[in-house]
Amino acid sequence: MRRGALVILALLGVSSALSPSTYLTPGDKERLKLVLEPAWSLSDLAQVLYASAGYKHLGQPIPNVQGVCNFVKSSVSDGVTVETLFLASSAGKALGCPIEASASSVQAVSEAIREGASSQELFHAVTAASNLGVDLDAAKVLRATQMALKKDDSVLSLGYAFHVGAQLRGEVGSIFERIEDAVVQADEVDGRMLQFEGGLSITALVLSGAYKLAEASNKAPPIKPDQAVKFANYLMSRKSVQMSKGVYYLLEAVSMFTNNKFHVPVAITLASNVAVSAEAPQVQVRVTDLKGNSLGSLKVTANSATRESDEVVIISKEALTPVSSAEGVYELDVMSRGPDRGFYRLVVSVDAPDARLVGHTAAQLTFKVLTAIDIQGVEIGTADSDQSTAPNLKKVTYPNTLAEVLVADQHQRVMLRFVVRDTASGRPTEVHQAFVKITHIDSKREIIFVAETDANDIYKFDIDVSNSMKEFGGVSGVYSVELIIGDASISNPTLWHLADLSLTFPEAASPTQPQDYTYKVRPEIKHVFRSPDQRPSSVVSRTFTVLCVLPLLMLLIMWAKLGVNVANFPITLSAFAFHVGLAVILGLFCLFWLHLDMFTTLRYLFMIGIVTFFSGNTMLSSIAAKRKENA
Repeated sequence: MRRGALVILALLGVSSALSPSTYLTPGDKERLKLVLEPAWSLSDLAQVLYASAGYKHLGQPIPNVQGVCNFVKSSVSDGVTVETLFLASSAGKALGCPIEASASSVQAVSEAIREGASSQELFHAVTAASNLGVDLDAAKVLRATQMALKKDDSVLSLGYAFHVGAQLRGEVGSIFERIEDAVVQADEVDGRMLQFEGGLSITALVLSGAYKLAEASNKAPPIKPDQAVKFANYLMSRKSVQMSKGVYYLLEAVSMFTNNKFHVPVAITLASNVAVSAEAPQVQVRVTDLKGNSLGSLKVTANSATRESDEVVIISKEALTPVSSAEGVYELDVMSRGPDRGFYRLVVSVDAPDARLVGHTAAQLTFKVLTAIDIQGVEIGTADSDQSTAPNLKKVTYPNTLAEVLVADQHQRVMLRFVVRDTASGRPTEVHQAFVKITHIDSKREIIFVAETDANDIYKFDIDVSNSMKEFGGVSGVYSVELIIGDASISNPTLWHLADLSLTFPEAASPTQPQDYTYKVRPEIKHVFRSPDQRPSSVVSRTFTVLCVLPLLMLLIMWAKLGVNVANFPITLSAFAFHVGLAVILGLFCLFWLHLDMFTTLRYLFMIGIVTFFSGNTMLSSIAAKRKENA
């Protein structure tokens, strides 16, 4: 592959883009800045790093730089971990106040470079050493990295290894070769995006590490142009991230994709409104990198503009002209071709004459042509249902309302005729929405009918009053007749009050009290809980209680009559505990009957039962042993 940057177009038109544009717009940048702002409370070192690096990528000034620098420096002391050194030194580098290396920090970093360390630990140590200006044994670091990858060759581990290799001097081919191993593990989403398992942070970490390692090795990374496009599309799909760590990794990867020697994804998006009309005849296309920066003077060509409804091509191989007032924006006058209204596919290609930006490709965008319509030949009136007489039609011109009130009963039909004409071409045209709304003036009840065209593109509306009695609810009275014309590709949708219509239905069909259909506050819905079931009478409850207690009373009576022999009761701790346990269990059952729930009872029963079981077993064993001695 030739050295230099290869232009790769993110082919996301209006119809398939996840947002209005595929780059970081000023609004996107402001929102990402707001996500990072809480870090300036200076309560967490990692958040300060994310915010400092993020503000730097966004080109935003850091508030209270000196205070932030003091906080970062105060977090470094003797005995701090290598991870803290990494966070502090990286934040200091982003802030422009580098941390000075101390004897303890040099020792901590050197001791972290060991066989058995993970890729993440090595990344923290090597990055901290680089930020502190500490020289490391590259061969030792390389051996430790290779050992770490033998133990853990996950995508995350490979990403950290790429960053380690990018900071080493000398041959790092053994790490560079692993880039391909990582790329093949990427998951494709909808045929448009590539991401690594784990989401944004891992994807950004691996990508930025791979490209940094490629630049350090002076070799093109084993990433195909279409793969770079899909990775860029994934990053742009995550620009709504809400976590500061995610913002940090997103901006790191986007900055890498706007400034590297190999792949520079370019966003081609509509800069103008999706709709063009006689008032705004130009289609404007923006060609930028993922940060919205201009790529200089480019040759942008409209390969074709095709109407989607019938595949008619209105433009072929025509160059777009740069807009002097907006850098990176190119425009094309579409309306000068006299296009019919509708949706069009615009295929745009970009050629890069700059030797640094080699390659060309095409992107498909979507726009629509809006034209005004005129409603002509409007006739409205009535006719007999049996067609015994000619229709009595009155002409109306927009936007007037018929002066007289039309009158119709169950023996007549109501008729409407009109033509919708495209003002640009002067030809009749069809629209997506042609409705006739008839509203009862008193009750505000609306009935909507569809007007349909005939073979001559004339819209017709015809209802038999008798057959439409159900739709009107049999309500006689004065109705307003309104014509609704709408379409996605017309610039003047219309709501026109044509006439008033007095309808008379048979008395038997008319309701005595017409319903009011106006919008009003509905009565409050108050929830009523279910009434508790009726409890049994006190006589039944007391009778049931006596029956339950009766066996115990009979036991006590029989004991009193027969006499209780307690001579053999063993005077031991186990015997005392056993009988107390039985009594407590009976008391627990009473509490369960009164107010305890099942789970609470079982929990207490489990604890009491263990003591009762073991004490009873000990008591019975001692009684059995005593009887054996006396035998």
